[in-house]
Amino acid sequence: MTTDTRPVFDVSVTQERSPAYDPSHGTPDAMVRRTLTLRLAGAAAHFEQTDYGHPGRFNAWAPRGIDGPLQPRTDELQRLCDAIAALLG
Repeated sequence: MTTDTRPVFDVSVTQERSPAYDPSHGTPDAMVRRTLTLRLAGAAAHFEQTDYGHPGRFNAWAPRGIDGPLQPRTDELQRLCDAIAALLG
């Protein structure tokens, strides 16, 4: 008997820190950027979050590309991003 195993739901989060006055943001403080990708049902949704303007306190997640099949679920996906951010601290 063959078993077809494949991921149904996948989450990846990356975090990068840019130094003060970096060309990507230009502020006098270092900036942290998180990118989160959710893959579900053959589609992907990408979100970004930064602490731009107030170091250590993150802004809300912003969509940075959501495949068509997931677009009607944007609010649910953003709530999922918030829950994941709570785990990250």
